Amino acid sequence: MKADLLRLLAERNIDILWAVGATHDCPDVYYLAGGQPLTLAWIILQRGHEPLLVHGAMEREAAARSGCRTIDFSSLGIEELSRSFSDPLALRLELFVRLAERENLSGRLAVHGMMDPGEAHVLLTELQHRIRGIEVVRDTPSLIQEARITKDGAEIELMKEVAARSLVAIDAALDLLRSGRLEEGLLLDGEGRGITVGRVKAAISACLAGQGLQETHETILSIGREAGIPHASSAPETVFSAGSTVVFDLFPCTRGGGYYFDITRSFGIGFLPEAEQQLWDCVLEAQEKAIAAIRPGLDGSRLQELVCEHFEAAGHPTVRSNPRTSEGYVHSLGHGVGLEVHEYPYLRLNDTPISRNSLLPGSVFTIEPGLYYPGRGMGVRIEDSLYLDSAGNPQFLAQYPKYPVLVPEG
Repeated sequence: MKADLLRLLAERNIDILWAVGATHDCPDVYYLAGGQPLTLAWIILQRGHEPLLVHGAMEREAAARSGCRTIDFSSLGIEELSRSFSDPLALRLELFVRLAERENLSGRLAVHGMMDPGEAHVLLTELQHRIRGIEVVRDTPSLIQEARITKDGAEIELMKEVAARSLVAIDAALDLLRSGRLEEGLLLDGEGRGITVGRVKAAISACLAGQGLQETHETILSIGREAGIPHASSAPETVFSAGSTVVFDLFPCTRGGGYYFDITRSFGIGFLPEAEQQLWDCVLEAQEKAIAAIRPGLDGSRLQELVCEHFEAAGHPTVRSNPRTSEGYVHSLGHGVGLEVHEYPYLRLNDTPISRNSLLPGSVFTIEPGLYYPGRGMGVRIEDSLYLDSAGNPQFLAQYPKYPVLVPEG
């Protein structure tokens, strides 16, 4: 949680943390700036001082709402300097030198955020030469990311709101599918046109936009063979067909950066053949077993082992029985969700468990077992996002029905 940041600075013997970026594409800056919309921000955490936000003049109102002490880049002379320096890297270096002099920055410095790797290497090397007493140190994994592993009550409420708005888009997609009718094995609309993957995705995107959400990566909507490849999507022109497994994986976040929600449902249109139905039943049972086994302090790898045991007992290969398998159970059980769609804790096999993968009060994570057989044209994944409440009990961010068959009503 954010309240852990100063403790983590002290534990890692870091005197200063410098986070660089824009809130819409840098989760660490978004986190430290309280989600305020900033196109360029420097945030300085210094032991014994309140957080400092350096911002552009045009964004002073947003900066003032961040909860940080603020100064404007213009107070460091950015306008005059920009006329003297044609090299943006040299300008950035001079600005930080002036900031360090003004704020008396010295000691062990960790840097996070968004910066070109090559420029960052040159900048940080030169910075140590220019500022006496600054030592750039490696901080891995980022102490900001470690603080973000657990969420406070306000963050959980924000994530519940994102979840609720996401379900509106799921309703829109499934209502479009239900509005069709099956004819010669294909799903058609009232005018006899095939209902396609592209058409459903367009409806999802429009609905998400209306809910103030965005897709940072395209929604996964796969049918048949593509459903058997975990992150594959069927071509936009593909028409939904009867009996084939459909995997629908939605993972939007608030527009402009912010918290994610992640959910997957699988079903057949009209019916499921026996083999596909068995797959669906086995996956649902695996998810229910995993959720029932959640305990505070449990390492995520233990849940992955439990699910591997379940699938192996049912005759399916897993990443435990065959780490190179491309069919059966081919991925981890889940991952943390927050300002990134994939973050700690991770629920995967691990020979040396680490504390960052422990499930703690405030942890938010997915439980998403799946079985995949692309050669047989089928795949099933069922995913929900959960969190541990203050008592350590697992709770759903949002609940949504799970059923193996979607019945067209057109």
